[in-house]
Amino acid sequence: MCTAQDLTNEVKAFQRRTGQETMLVIVEGDDQQIRGLHHVGFDPALGLLVDGRPPSVAWYQHLDSFRALDAAPAVLH
Repeated sequence: MCTAQDLTNEVKAFQRRTGQETMLVIVEGDDQQIRGLHHVGFDPALGLLVDGRPPSVAWYQHLDSFRALDAAPAVLH
C-alpha cells in the first residue's frame, strides 16, 4: 500500500498549502488506463476520504498509481 501512503501524504501537503479540503486526482490501473476521477481528502479522525467517504478495500486494491490534477501554488523568491 505504498501508493496509498504516497497519495495520503500528497493530499495532506496539498491541504496544508492551499486550505482546500480535497484534491482532484486521476486513479490509474497498472496498464495506465484511467480507473476514475476522484476528489480525495484527508480527515485526521477518518483518514483518507474518496468522494467524501472512506475508500473500500477494493478501492485500495485497484490503486496502482495516481496523478494529481490540482497543484498547490508555488512561490518563487
